[in-house]
Amino acid sequence: MLPCRYLIGPALAACLSLPSCGDDGQGPESGDPVCRLTPALIEFGRVNVGSYRDMTFRIENAGGGTLSGTLSESSDDYEIIGDASYALGYGEHKTFTVRFSPSSIGSKTYAVETGSVRCAAVQCLGIAQVVADYYVDADLGNDQYPGTSINPWRTITHAIASADEHTVIRVRPGTYDEALGEVFPLILKRGQTLEGDIENRGAGIAATVIYGLASVVPPFGSDKAVIQCADGSIVAGFSIGGPYASQGYGICSYNIDVTVLDNTFTSETTDLYGGVRLFGIGDATVGNNDFMTTACGVYAVNFTGSLLLEGNDLRTMSIPVDILSSSSDVIVRGNRIVGNGQVGVQVQSGTPLIEDNRFELTGGYATYGAIRCPFDTSNPTVRGNTFICARGVRIDGNASPDLGTAGDPGLNDFSGVSAAPIYHTGPATVYAIGNIWPHDVPLCGTDIVVTSTGQVIWGSGAGEQCP
Repeated sequence: MLPCRYLIGPALAACLSLPSCGDDGQGPESGDPVCRLTPALIEFGRVNVGSYRDMTFRIENAGGGTLSGTLSESSDDYEIIGDASYALGYGEHKTFTVRFSPSSIGSKTYAVETGSVRCAAVQCLGIAQVVADYYVDADLGNDQYPGTSINPWRTITHAIASADEHTVIRVRPGTYDEALGEVFPLILKRGQTLEGDIENRGAGIAATVIYGLASVVPPFGSDKAVIQCADGSIVAGFSIGGPYASQGYGICSYNIDVTVLDNTFTSETTDLYGGVRLFGIGDATVGNNDFMTTACGVYAVNFTGSLLLEGNDLRTMSIPVDILSSSSDVIVRGNRIVGNGQVGVQVQSGTPLIEDNRFELTGGYATYGAIRCPFDTSNPTVRGNTFICARGVRIDGNASPDLGTAGDPGLNDFSGVSAAPIYHTGPATVYAIGNIWPHDVPLCGTDIVVTSTGQVIWGSGAGEQCP
């Protein structure tokens, strides 16, 4: 009989059920290892060229002794992710991840070698496809059309429902609202990209506007949304607005990977509550957006994933950035943060890196500071920022932000702060070494204000601290 790896279809399935494909017939009583594969056949389904899908299988030792080996593959379309070796005693198992990332269209069959004579190869079946982009045009489209460039659809709602996962929906300038037939929230499918006028952030002379808000909160969250993302969603190139509603956001994501680029959130004529709300686990990138919302710009709440918040302009809201996170992989970098003066970046919990931002509001943040650390769990690392405002960093509770150490200077420019660059009300010792102060040597009680039992170490020598 041919080995299983050379068979396909029903013959493969029948072969995989035989003891010879992963079971040498020896039981635990023999003291020999017995390999059990679950599953022995991985079916990836259809995956777009240029994309990928990860699936797993398990190797278990159902016999005695030690079952050991190292997975191997030499395919251009399949890849083993992570540690490929195993050494399993009786009853032990290990799970492995195989990635299907096709580079050309067609059916792709491959066998991942397990590296053990007691284990058959794991069969991988996948189909690589290329899916055409779809088009939407509010003025010239019709939802009865096929959604091509020449015959586009009329509404984004219809496009999302009609297009497959992992497709690109290109939206032409126009206003996409309830009057047109849109139903909110727009709920994207897994891996769908919604692309408008990236160059102008959706706010060109002929704007690409999505305007509306869900009338009820979704069952999986506590916020109303204009757009509800799915895992792998990308939203880029829109002017996103909506009527005011408490906890109403332009984009919401829950436990998913999401990318939000080159958008304008609301305009002076709309009253959207918040821009982007991120919840739970997942990798998020929010970059090069213009936020003009009323309450929040970006709110990462109960967030445990990775976040890169970079190159955004946050202008009008009460809290431009609000972070409530247990992740150690949150970066707030290179943003222009203005707001309306209440606070710039509020770190309720977590250790985000806040670097190379420009806090630009003359006389602003007088009470809470451009960066606010209100709780014991508020411990950001602050590097290379420029502060033009009344108060720079406010520290309350037992918060202990890192504003610079001898080995890693802060390089924050506080020279544009008119009141206190650091206002410290708690008991912690805070390091703020290697920064630029309004005075050549920071003045205790003026540049660095400490109102409790804590200290701020601003230099590396004796006496270089406040108080």
